[in-house]
Amino acid sequence: MAINPNWPVIAEDWGPYWNCAGGDSPLDRYVEVTPRTRGRTSIQRGRQYELDQVRSGEYQATLANTDGALDPLNTAGPWYGHIMAYQPYRKRAQWPPTQNLLTQVQATGGDLGGYNTGTLDQSGLGPDVFSLTDSSGGQIVADSGAWQGARVLQFAVPSGSTAPTRICHTPQYGVLPGQTYTMQIRVRDITAATTLQIKPHIGWYSASGGSPTSFAYGTTVTLTGSPTAAWTQLTVTATAPSTAAGMNVGVSVAATAASTCSMQTDGWQLEKGSAATAWTAPGVWYPLYAGFVERWPSRWAFNGTYGSVEPVAVDAISLLSQVQLADPLTQEINSRNPRFLYKLDDPQGSGSFADATGNYPAAPIGVAKAGPGSLTSGNQIAAAAASGTYTGSTGTVVTVSNPDPGTNLTDPATFIALTNAGIKGPANPSGDWTRMLAFRYTGPNPSSGGAATMWSCFDKNANGGSNIRFMVLPGGIFTFNMGGPTTGTSFQPFSTNVADSNWHLAIVSYSHANAQLITSLDGASLTYTSVNPAIEPTGLVADSIGAWIDPTTGNGSAFQYKGDLSFFAEFPSALSATDCASLYNAWKSACAGESSNARYYRILRYAGYLGTYSLQAGLTTSMGPMATGGQDALSALQAVVDTENGEHFIDRAGTVTFRSRSARYNALTPTYVFGERADLGEWSYEDCQLDYDSTHLSNQVTVTQASTGQLFYDQDAVSVTNYFPRTLSRSINSSSALECQDAAGYLLSRYKNPAVRVSAIRLHPSANPALWPVCLSLELGMRVRVMRRPPAAPAIQLDCIVEQIQVGMDDHGDATWTLQCSPVDLTPYAGFAAWHTTLASTIASGVTAITVNASADTTNPLATQLAAGQQLVLGQNTANQETVTVASVGATSPGWTSATITLTAVTTKAHTAGDLINEPLPAGITDPTTWDAVTRFDSCAFAY
Repeated sequence: MAINPNWPVIAEDWGPYWNCAGGDSPLDRYVEVTPRTRGRTSIQRGRQYELDQVRSGEYQATLANTDGALDPLNTAGPWYGHIMAYQPYRKRAQWPPTQNLLTQVQATGGDLGGYNTGTLDQSGLGPDVFSLTDSSGGQIVADSGAWQGARVLQFAVPSGSTAPTRICHTPQYGVLPGQTYTMQIRVRDITAATTLQIKPHIGWYSASGGSPTSFAYGTTVTLTGSPTAAWTQLTVTATAPSTAAGMNVGVSVAATAASTCSMQTDGWQLEKGSAATAWTAPGVWYPLYAGFVERWPSRWAFNGTYGSVEPVAVDAISLLSQVQLADPLTQEINSRNPRFLYKLDDPQGSGSFADATGNYPAAPIGVAKAGPGSLTSGNQIAAAAASGTYTGSTGTVVTVSNPDPGTNLTDPATFIALTNAGIKGPANPSGDWTRMLAFRYTGPNPSSGGAATMWSCFDKNANGGSNIRFMVLPGGIFTFNMGGPTTGTSFQPFSTNVADSNWHLAIVSYSHANAQLITSLDGASLTYTSVNPAIEPTGLVADSIGAWIDPTTGNGSAFQYKGDLSFFAEFPSALSATDCASLYNAWKSACAGESSNARYYRILRYAGYLGTYSLQAGLTTSMGPMATGGQDALSALQAVVDTENGEHFIDRAGTVTFRSRSARYNALTPTYVFGERADLGEWSYEDCQLDYDSTHLSNQVTVTQASTGQLFYDQDAVSVTNYFPRTLSRSINSSSALECQDAAGYLLSRYKNPAVRVSAIRLHPSANPALWPVCLSLELGMRVRVMRRPPAAPAIQLDCIVEQIQVGMDDHGDATWTLQCSPVDLTPYAGFAAWHTTLASTIASGVTAITVNASADTTNPLATQLAAGQQLVLGQNTANQETVTVASVGATSPGWTSATITLTAVTTKAHTAGDLINEPLPAGITDPTTWDAVTRFDSCAFAY
């Protein structure tokens, strides 16, 4: 393999084995198409301005297709039937270039690559090395006897492991059909008194199989075990078949292992060619792009003699933009793959009720043997108390008003006949299942011996038998009954009175395998263990919502229900108490109160995203209710980013990345400096275009709190005078009014004056190879510095954030990176807090000295922060809170961890170690870390 020392090894890979896989960018099983690239390839990722919505990262290339191999209609093509939209496509670059195509961690036994010692990560974020003999997947271990460096890869080989089980292998590098490859690896057995016969392998994947379909093996060798065994080199050479869709290289068992041992590997190398060359530690593989081929446009030029395809790849943002979300509750239910979901939000006058999953037909209205009661659809959500409703869905509900509710009288009744939709109890009553129902009982408190039944399920045996029921008993107690042919149990886990005309959510989850039953009411769960399997129902033939319906008496009905019903669902699995709480939170409050990063992850989960993600902890710690109904997932994610005032994008490796607002203002130093002075560590550029840009000039800012619709304003009169009124509106979903007001202040502070932006800065690594590691490391959101030095004038310095990256490469050896950047925040700012710390040790009342832990400032002496006569609050927010006065402060030195404070009078109450101690706070403020609620942006001067 010829190496150009001034150009990285480029690998363009496409995955015919994969589909979009939930937006995941797989690490392995690719076909290399690098030799097919023609002309110029281009990558564009990011956004134009920091207030704009991020766009899907696009990759465009032209691939030669004279053989028709990439034509989806070519029935003789090597990947026919496996060329489709949204298959993964990645581009990587190795720098410095080497003949070793493996990654650094694979090739060096873990010495390079940035991984710690320990078990190899198999989650998709690890080194992509696997083992079929070692149940742990293998280890990176430190070993003084390593072939090179100080670490090795180690794999267990249990006694009885048979040929040709793979001891270690990686499918990471993309295969080039028709290419000859050679693999070498050093191995040894470190278990004393054992022997192990092994052989190196190269295997080939097809586009339709998850395992290699054929292998080429090298010479079998026998390893003799010893903790100090010498290293043995294995080598194998093979040519990839024309239909290969991936390759797998490693070491296999050659003969059944006679005893358990451990095999180590080091000095691993894969290269193109028919002979092994000297082992070389590979350069770093930098991801350039990871996305999905959205379209396969093709053309035949030169009178139809030259074929090419011009695939257009998009990243996961494009996939997320196409996912339409329902309301939070429906999404939370759907994320657990329900067997059915009857939302009961059908319009007025409906004679049947639709299953939102589409798995079952609509369930019709049923009538009891004694005649009809009352059941109407399309009714609004109501409750006796304002807090008694739910906000996870805004649809309508079903109202049941059967006679004599809560009694044991035999009466007429109308109900929803799930039986007629083909549902007769849980799919597997003797397995794992969960049922859920939201209800509002408006009838009288059930009488003695009576009950109100929301859901009933029976077998065909008269006078008892198998049954399952949700009921309200006297005292308004929610009860769950389950019984088998001979025995049953009534579960009454909660004392809550549900006969209050307010909404409640009941969930029951049963696991036969664990002999466990969980009952959940309004998010609180109780777990029953060692449940007698004899209570499992069998032979169920009737399933009814809104009434107690006995099929053995021709649909006789009693224990009538009156009230509203919605969201009846079954899950074909046992849910945990945490799952039940999540469903309740989605139902009750549309997940209000969670942080911005938790909300971001929730939306990814609702959208079905299965790829990797990196989510920073958001500074918005309490968001308002979700409002995703009818919204696409990308818009929902962008709304979270707007609330956080952070950023999000798909990084070079295909990872969904969410950054909090702190990421921008905590990036205090530039990662790279671009300028003319190499002697000052600056990196050269070819072109730099600056713009004194008024595109985002705003001096009248309005922020809308999404949950309430309340408006928050800020404006700057000087800016209005200078630039005319320029408005900016933003909706954020924070539940904090102070945060909404601060958002308006921040936006005004940042955009009330024009700012200099970098329209384009062009880097040219092919002309300056020293730039390669810089360009290959650039990422969106990175802080960089741009220097300009006009002749005979002071240097101009612009610190900025990378907002957009465009990469162009061609087959003539030219490569450029063009960046578009926004300025960092133009003025520094901070949040003001009271002086605060915690009590170092518990004290009784009647003491005049206390010991406190270090406060935020441990550089300056505590005596310069607290003065004699100053008041302090001990036990802030506790029942023993009291105010004391400082008499003196003990001596401290830089880096102090505790200090003694003497008081003017004895304490009157006892205080516990860890209690808050702080300056007195303004009225209505209880948090000393954010006590200054009236501080405005640009209202304070800073001294440095």
